[in-house]
Amino acid sequence: MMVAVDLTGQQFGELKVIARDGNIGNHAAWLCQCSCGNQTTVPSNKLKSGAIVSCGHLKRDVNHTGLRRGYQDKKKNGVATFLLDSKRKVRTDSSTGVTGVKVVKYRDGSIHYAAEVTVKGKRHRIGTFPTIEEATQARRDAVDALLNDLND
Repeated sequence: MMVAVDLTGQQFGELKVIARDGNIGNHAAWLCQCSCGNQTTVPSNKLKSGAIVSCGHLKRDVNHTGLRRGYQDKKKNGVATFLLDSKRKVRTDSSTGVTGVKVVKYRDGSIHYAAEVTVKGKRHRIGTFPTIEEATQARRDAVDALLNDLND
């Protein structure tokens, strides 16, 4: 059995190791003091690898303020308009190759196309159309109307 290396006093990100605190699985556990004042117990492998660098407050702060720095500044009236841009790169897992348009297969074997747009985290269904061109145009019209409302 391996002897745990003493990490007491070492700094890992926002965490300073205070004392050994038993084991978590097969790894030594360490009681750590976070820069925000909270204490947490972390396994040595997570400390050494950098997988855990705080008590969790860093992740909570990022999730609370938006995805990345500057993200909030790019919004208009709380809407991330830059995400609605039709010139954005289409996701590689898109079934149609058009942002906001997906394939809908009915039980009778017919195929239609559903257009939707997500605004402020809520998905809005625009409609279902027989052709991909109609669905694409309907989504463009809906996005244009939304952007016009935001700019007024």
